[in-house]
Amino acid sequence: LKGKGLEGVWELQYLLKKAPIEVGDEVVTSGVGGFFPKGVLVGTISHIRENPHRLFLEVEVTPTVDFGRLEELFVIKE
Repeated sequence: LKGKGLEGVWELQYLLKKAPIEVGDEVVTSGVGGFFPKGVLVGTISHIRENPHRLFLEVEVTPTVDFGRLEELFVIKE
């Protein structure tokens, strides 16, 4: 997932066009890498676009959390 600035949505990257997804599907953590536990809800697919000139779908995800209302935040740096 990649943030899109002040738009309030994220971009789900590198999803092949044949991926079986629909608007309204939930996006959860995979647990891969061991940092976040598997199955934590992070958002919902809100828009799907198929660009004929690209290999991947253009997918927007609306976060589950309203980041404008957070009082505490945990920042992860690579």
